[in-house]
Amino acid sequence: MNQLAIRKSNLMKKRYFIDSFPIPLWQIEQAIIDQGFDIIISAKLCKSCVIKNRIFLPNTYDSISRVLLAHELGHILCHNCDIHRLDKVTRDQFESQADAFSVFFLIPIRRFKIDSKIYNSYELSELYGVPVEFIDSCVKKHLAN
Repeated sequence: MNQLAIRKSNLMKKRYFIDSFPIPLWQIEQAIIDQGFDIIISAKLCKSCVIKNRIFLPNTYDSISRVLLAHELGHILCHNCDIHRLDKVTRDQFESQADAFSVFFLIPIRRFKIDSKIYNSYELSELYGVPVEFIDSCVKKHLAN
């Protein structure tokens, strides 16, 4: 399952010439728009989701927005369906795959393996522009190998 996430994230980084981190929000937004999706930001939301050809996103900090946008881009690229209509097991698998996509898209694997020996989680979160919780949970889970 991670192989698809890795392949799709590498394709997007190559297509958009992404080679510096943190990835600017506008680049992630452009990738989403180029896939035919609109982005709707609302202070009334607490979670993000994809519905039809729209991504709904809470108005939040850039580091959180970066992860949410990358996660939803993962759904767009890896899943051609409305995951909310799937059974729980399949939905959980798709959520895990979108998490994996966001990790492989936002974090350069080789560089992270070196940086993680030098920096703590807080420093890594600053370096890559993501929340420390993302480093401690998703990143370490998907880059454990």
